[in-house]
Amino acid sequence: MKTLHCLIARLRPAFPNRVNRIAIPSLVAAAALALVQPCGAAPFQWEETGSLDIARLSNTATLLSDGKVLVTGGQVAPFTQVASTELYDPATGTWAFSGDMTSARWGHTATLLPNGKVLVASGFNYPNRLVSAELYDPASGTWTATGSLAEGHFAHTATLLPNGKVLVVGGLICELYDPASGTWTVTGSLHEPRGDAHTATLLPNGNVLVAGGFDLPLGDVIASAEVYDTANGTWAEVDSMAAKRGLHTATLLPNGKVLVAGGSDFVHTLRFAELYDPTTETWQSTGSLDTPRFEHEATLLPNGKVLVEGGQKVTDMPLSSAELYDPLSGSWTTTGSLGAARSSHSATLLPNGRVLVATGFGGGFVGYLASAELYTSDGGGGVTLVSAASRMTHGSAGDFDIDMPLTGPSGVEDRQKPADGGHERKDFLAVFKFDTPVTSGDVSVTGGNAFAGTPIFSGNEIQVPLLDVSGGQVVTLTVSNVNGLGGSADVDFGFLVGDVNGDRVVDKADADLIESHKHQAVDGSNFRDDINLNGVVGVPDFNYVRAHKNTHL
Repeated sequence: MKTLHCLIARLRPAFPNRVNRIAIPSLVAAAALALVQPCGAAPFQWEETGSLDIARLSNTATLLSDGKVLVTGGQVAPFTQVASTELYDPATGTWAFSGDMTSARWGHTATLLPNGKVLVASGFNYPNRLVSAELYDPASGTWTATGSLAEGHFAHTATLLPNGKVLVVGGLICELYDPASGTWTVTGSLHEPRGDAHTATLLPNGNVLVAGGFDLPLGDVIASAEVYDTANGTWAEVDSMAAKRGLHTATLLPNGKVLVAGGSDFVHTLRFAELYDPTTETWQSTGSLDTPRFEHEATLLPNGKVLVEGGQKVTDMPLSSAELYDPLSGSWTTTGSLGAARSSHSATLLPNGRVLVATGFGGGFVGYLASAELYTSDGGGGVTLVSAASRMTHGSAGDFDIDMPLTGPSGVEDRQKPADGGHERKDFLAVFKFDTPVTSGDVSVTGGNAFAGTPIFSGNEIQVPLLDVSGGQVVTLTVSNVNGLGGSADVDFGFLVGDVNGDRVVDKADADLIESHKHQAVDGSNFRDDINLNGVVGVPDFNYVRAHKNTHL
């Protein structure tokens, strides 16, 4: 017989939208570089932001391509659901109505597709499980129906696969959505079907780990885990977790392991956490949560730590506490508490670096929540500027970087693209590397004569074209407002064509270096000698040195 704890919990299951981005409050360069602390909450604190128009729980929250967050549906009273959707704008901290879905629903999923649209699938519209699915188009702000599922799912999971299809798990069958055709097909069945309260995690190899949850048809909590093979559409059993659990969280860590934390086994609320290793297909224990909890949320932060907040320890008594998991030490530490205790909420990492927590259940006297708040983490020291460089392409030999130290005298870029149509080509590429992925930021020329082009954001790098750069000068570049959270750092870039050895003067020593490497193909040891960037050290490079002899910085 199930306990009252279980039955109530299953009326308000958490449906995590596990889209993880980056949370960093400030730009920190190496020693002696200027910093500007951003406004807003101090590190490890929560602050209020705009509230939604409608209080709800068990809704979805999806980060869109433009950085806004789409909240859809949810439960607004026992056995009552809504079709309304709202958009959060991080720039203004406000919410705006974004139309109604074609069907009111809760316990559904929402998945951002590669084309920028959002797929909403299945869910509950009392007293029925829905087979319908629909698409949201951010460009027009409209909803349209798409193909229906073979069966209704509730409190299921939806995982975007590397091939662009969406895998839905939860119920007697598993299904795949194909955005190209707008149709669903049944795929391989789980060895142990589970109805809800499980987790699904996309692994680095493109397969999907499903763990725990409530089995079918009895609804007992289980510890089993299975991996879906995306290539052949089949499931394989892997080692079971040490603890039976449902209503837990599962987070993919930077090292490729999966952290499972908290949950309930129907009788106890769990503190126990464990790690799944895809290479060995086994589980191992790790540090336990400070506070047992279920129906919480977990978010991967940019420094590799995991933020867990809210949830319930005892049914109908939501928590406000939050804690951080450190994969390096395998331990948890408490962090700032939520402004409002909540469970069955959503948590989304924003492009500006903060974690948006919204909606949920606030307890018997509070009820359903419309409030939202933002978590600011210092990411273990903020966004750190690790290095800067001037990058040039040496023909088929590829790209090579000349380091530009963050402190002290500048590095020296000695290379220059060959003339085009009789005109000197004075364009370069400045590269700034950080300790975490970057999605926004500004770079400007604050010293010297040059023009900065439009920044390109690539993983942990900001790449900035530099145009009309005259030789024999130092150009100061100021990088600021990385990930929208303020902070600035100045880096000097030296430019002196022909200064092969980087001693800030073009002389016989540079010519001798080229002579000693003449006719060599470019590699990591001699690329500075290839001044004209053709991939081979040769006479044209020697001529560059002779033409610029006795010039200096």
